[in-house]
Amino acid sequence: MQKSIEKILLLVAMQAEADPIIRTLDLNPVQHLTDTQLPFKTYENNYEDRHIVLLVSGTDSRYRVDNIGTQAATLMAYTGIEQFQPDLVVSAGTAGGFVARGAKIGTVYLSDDEFIFHDRQVPLSGFDEQGVGHYPAVNVRALAKQLNLPFGKISSGSSFTKNPDQMEAILKSGAVAKEMEAAAIAWVCWLKQTPCMAIKAITNLLDQGESSEQQFTENFSVATQSLCIQLKAVMETIRGKTVTQLSERFLLRPR
Repeated sequence: MQKSIEKILLLVAMQAEADPIIRTLDLNPVQHLTDTQLPFKTYENNYEDRHIVLLVSGTDSRYRVDNIGTQAATLMAYTGIEQFQPDLVVSAGTAGGFVARGAKIGTVYLSDDEFIFHDRQVPLSGFDEQGVGHYPAVNVRALAKQLNLPFGKISSGSSFTKNPDQMEAILKSGAVAKEMEAAAIAWVCWLKQTPCMAIKAITNLLDQGESSEQQFTENFSVATQSLCIQLKAVMETIRGKTVTQLSERFLLRPR
């Protein structure tokens, strides 16, 4: 019999994304990582009868900026899963979205179906699909419906700009959000057989004329506030639930 979700690992790329979450969930800084050479920062606390651990990717010591992107996300996910053995991994942060798919600034999406990469384009048999990834996302459709949140595929890549080939790949895939970490985290979760989901708030609209950089800077505060509100709602709603019970089939059964 599947046990309820008791330990949750939140993975966040930027400290500015993490700070409001830390305050909202009343998390405390701790020094738990076995490998002290890693740049990741750890925060934790018990919240609503569950233990929450949050890892932030930390700062690049050479360039003094956040360790964003798939490279740091992969190592952070592996480190967090190995050390904390979570029941559920959540990739939390910001992303770009599409007006044509219903997004507005501050819209918060939950992941659905699968995580994919949009910039690992290798036109060789077998390698083409391996490049895309297709890593499974936990079915959280019932959770999304209960909280009235939109959901969809999340697409990850290492570039922030709107590359035409990558944009075409995202649109073709049907993904609702473009970001830089979730698929890398999902790959590790797939290898480690750990359930994985994502919650992403929209900072920039990719099918609008303004640059992603300008929109990101202008809308970051609004997006992170929305992220905190909905992440707290997610944490409260999954109380006492198993991973299976987050799906439409089990959580929304008629009484």
